[in-house]
Amino acid sequence: MFGIICLNYVLIRLMPGSSDLAIVPRDPKYAGFREYQIALFGLDKPPLEQFMIYLQKLFTLDWGVSYFYKKPVVQILAVDLSWTLLLVGTATFFTILIGMAMGAYAAVKRGKPFDYLSTGFAIFFYGMPIFWLGLVLQAGFRRNSPLSTWFSWWPSLPVQGYFSDTLIPWRWDWIHIADAAVHLILPAATLALGTIAGISLVMRSSLIDVMTEDFVTTARAKGLSEGVVLRRHILPNGLPPMVSLIALDIAFILGGAYQVEYVFNYKGIGFRTIEAIQNLDYPLLQFIIVIGGAAVVIANLISDFVLLLLDPRIKIT
Repeated sequence: MFGIICLNYVLIRLMPGSSDLAIVPRDPKYAGFREYQIALFGLDKPPLEQFMIYLQKLFTLDWGVSYFYKKPVVQILAVDLSWTLLLVGTATFFTILIGMAMGAYAAVKRGKPFDYLSTGFAIFFYGMPIFWLGLVLQAGFRRNSPLSTWFSWWPSLPVQGYFSDTLIPWRWDWIHIADAAVHLILPAATLALGTIAGISLVMRSSLIDVMTEDFVTTARAKGLSEGVVLRRHILPNGLPPMVSLIALDIAFILGGAYQVEYVFNYKGIGFRTIEAIQNLDYPLLQFIIVIGGAAVVIANLISDFVLLLLDPRIKIT
């Protein structure tokens, strides 16, 4: 984490050079305001001193002030982070649930039509750019889309934002919750379709390898049904590789969320990241990247402990 923090600061803030021109007006009528802004953000100090001040504030949970919004970074991103967690959490849940089920069933039905169809489905979506998939779903499910014209039963779903403009924000009754859930369908489906492929393919491969082991043949020779063999012998031994893959996919899902949020105007931290890049808002960008790095590190740490529980052969030395 400390390495992420240091590298993040160097790459974003020091390499492009001074950012004072990006954060202060150039109009002559603001004479004197430039110096005030540079002093406010500490840009008048040497780079090393700026970095030491940054570290000191970071460990006291002071992430600084946004160059563009002129507000504390934590205050700006507190709401955005909640929406991104909702989007990523929903997409991850369905990715794991559907991907593992599809991969397991494809392994059981190896060589059958479902195996070929699910594998083709996975490969098709695995190579598809996630932002393009979002645009396709927008075109297909927007109001008055060609499909809704051809088929009267075809649904229309919201393609922008995370709630309707006609509703009062942050009033959490059932109407608002249902509206937010409907707005979540297309962004979450876009993320899930882009990541289900990897989960299902690895799950299928892992279970097929386990099915060739001697202990599986022994279990079948004892007269156990295929369902019991699958639940008690094949699945427990095929899950460890999936745990590591799911942890690594957290980084991919977060990266995909940035594109999906921008396509669907879903204003989470991904949408805010692109704004920060356009506005050269370094404090905002630094916080977002550190949060993303922390999510990947924590997910991999948790996966290591889960592997200890799933596989007794793994020991802490």
